[in-house]
Amino acid sequence: MEQILAEYYEGNGQKLHRTVDQILSGFGGIWDKDVDDFYSLANEVFVDVMRRYRGTGSFDGFLYSCLSARVKTEFTRRNRKKRGADRLSVSMNTPVGDGLTVGDLIPSDFDIEQEVFGDRDPCYSGRLEEYFHSLSRVQRQIMELKMDSVPVPEIRRRLRLSKRQYDQNFCQATSFEKISLIQGRHDIRKLDFIKSEESDEDMGNHMTQTREKSKQDRMSAASVAKKIDRHILRFDHPLQRESEQWSPSMKGNLISDILQGNPLPSLVFAEQVVNSIAIIWNLDGKQRCTNVYTYLRDGFRISKNVRRWEIEYQTPATDGEGNEIFDKDHFPVYERRRFDIRGKRFSELPEELKDRLRDYNFEVVQYLNCSGEDIAYHIARYNEGKPMTVSQKGITRLGEEYAGLVKAIANMRFFKDVGGYKVSEFKNGAVNRVVVEGIMAAYYLDDWKKRQEDMCDFIRNHAGPADFDDFEDMVNRLEKVMTDEVAEVFDSKDSFLWFGLFARFRNLGLEDQKFMEFMTEFIWSLHRRKVKGVSFDDLSRKSTKDKSTVRDKMDHLVKLMEEFFGRRVENKILDIGVE
Repeated sequence: MEQILAEYYEGNGQKLHRTVDQILSGFGGIWDKDVDDFYSLANEVFVDVMRRYRGTGSFDGFLYSCLSARVKTEFTRRNRKKRGADRLSVSMNTPVGDGLTVGDLIPSDFDIEQEVFGDRDPCYSGRLEEYFHSLSRVQRQIMELKMDSVPVPEIRRRLRLSKRQYDQNFCQATSFEKISLIQGRHDIRKLDFIKSEESDEDMGNHMTQTREKSKQDRMSAASVAKKIDRHILRFDHPLQRESEQWSPSMKGNLISDILQGNPLPSLVFAEQVVNSIAIIWNLDGKQRCTNVYTYLRDGFRISKNVRRWEIEYQTPATDGEGNEIFDKDHFPVYERRRFDIRGKRFSELPEELKDRLRDYNFEVVQYLNCSGEDIAYHIARYNEGKPMTVSQKGITRLGEEYAGLVKAIANMRFFKDVGGYKVSEFKNGAVNRVVVEGIMAAYYLDDWKKRQEDMCDFIRNHAGPADFDDFEDMVNRLEKVMTDEVAEVFDSKDSFLWFGLFARFRNLGLEDQKFMEFMTEFIWSLHRRKVKGVSFDDLSRKSTKDKSTVRDKMDHLVKLMEEFFGRRVENKILDIGVE
């Protein structure tokens, strides 16, 4: 930090001022009398970024992104009165698949600038920077271009994206988790307080509150939404899978069922008291809660593929002038109507259906006085009968602390922008699995497990924070020297092998760039080279992740690497884990 500070403020802040000047040039420049205002603004942002920088990714890139967003905001603030249209209102009717439009995927009143800035703290608490920092490079570019009112076809042309690639990245950038960052909710890397141990006195206080293990209750959809807004309900437990797992038709069917009054499975919450603070975690029903919340905020239209789209409701009858009709006893006369919900946002529903959705009561089961072990147990238990992927289920075996570390690593720039990972693999837990497998291959190959759950169990019981720190360092080093050609082989299938091989490469004492040279030659020719009559291609025909197969592949790669560099890799299976 001292080195960074000296670098940016040497010569009366020359580097920081140059960075600001570069950003301002993109706006066509400003009057000289205003330059000092933006330099002053840059000082505020710099202090905030220094405070929040965690050492992962490029500081220069993080600062530039934050400064760029803040400068853009200042221009917006100064010109707000001159503009007559919302900068995000352009191209809202552009189709994005499944009968939906771009506008369907974000709340109708959603404006990144107004949501974050408005009349709030001029440093805006880092919310927009945190939002943009959480995006991949492509997602960040898309949202920045949309804020500049660039039409979708032009965005796709500039970024060379297919329609499918654009749709996937845009949906991910406007997912519940991403927008939650702007709205001020916490992400998994901010859960350090959960690891603090409860004192005996606290435990005594908890037990005097209630000795019940669980209770049943009911909660309206409006109440669920209000608790989400007030951050009382938390959906970001490290062991819980991501939201946005449902397709548009599944979301539409959920709203249709609620409007019909159909019963739904119970929501399951768990109360965890830490340092006398009660945290309510959602254990089951995350998709129901977040999708109802998003729909109530006009976040999407009902899919055209919904199973039942005509909803019957009762409304007061009116005469030709719109006046209510009463019977001879002065009771209002009601009539039954049907409403087609397809393509409709919440704001477009009749008032009767709006009230029906707000008033819908979910059955709620709440577990009380839960420990971290209890929560992990219940998350796994409630997802056994649901389409939870192997990766999503496996991470529940890591425990809160290590699950949080795995997810933090999986959110590094290497995985979002450098490696060959698909957008969907961040949702279905595949990237988390890559991290777990990479740690096993790098430090515990002798104890390799075929099943993801068994790997997570082993890491929880045998690994230590030093393993995660070292693995994060390896990822950072690879990011700095990675080439486009080599990046393609770092996919969800084989990444663990390359992470494990790089861990062993470090014993050679060579510059990291040399590893890229070896990998490039491997891609071009060495994959066919035979060692003791067998090539890597031959071994790859065994697609299983049995311990013997994985070990054979790693030994083969190490031998190829030894031949390539003319050096022997000492201690092939590194022992840098903790006892």
